Amino acid sequence: MDKTIYEYIKQGITIDGNPIDGYKVFTIPTQWFHMDSLKQLTPETFEREIQKQKEHDELTSEIFKEVQNVIDQEILNQLRGGEPNPDIIPMNTTDRLFNKFMETSEDDPDFIWNERQFIYKLLNDDDFYQKWGENCCEELTYEERYKIWFSNNYETGFEYTPTIEPDFDNDYFEPTPKRKLK
Repeated sequence: MDKTIYEYIKQGITIDGNPIDGYKVFTIPTQWFHMDSLKQLTPETFEREIQKQKEHDELTSEIFKEVQNVIDQEILNQLRGGEPNPDIIPMNTTDRLFNKFMETSEDDPDFIWNERQFIYKLLNDDDFYQKWGENCCEELTYEERYKIWFSNNYETGFEYTPTIEPDFDNDYFEPTPKRKLK
């Protein structure tokens, strides 16, 4: 081994390729780089590739800093009461659907809802879910609905009895959702 390049490869080296197509070389300080011949494995080649990698890292670092500054500014804007920018800070699906719903209902002065009421309608009302849900929920199984119905409608300590048939649609009982949020 050429002792002049040992310092560049002492942490390891990977070489893929062949004499016809060329080689891809990897070391920790250089990352991947291309060369036509193994004779090009010289200290000058390694120095050049290390410098390229440093420049790439600096550029990437600057880009990340700029993006982080934009995100930080958006977070500050939101903390000061501004509207979130969904392109910068993604909203969860429910928030997005609720905002869309409220935007279309702004012309109705008697219409005042909060997000909790919106979610309740999504989970319980089939027609409402078809219109506004956009696949944000999944259907509850019979067993899941039964457990919710049972826990909402019977005193603590009452034992599960398979003979009790739930009446999910009876207004006497606390409503049992048909869906759950994804």
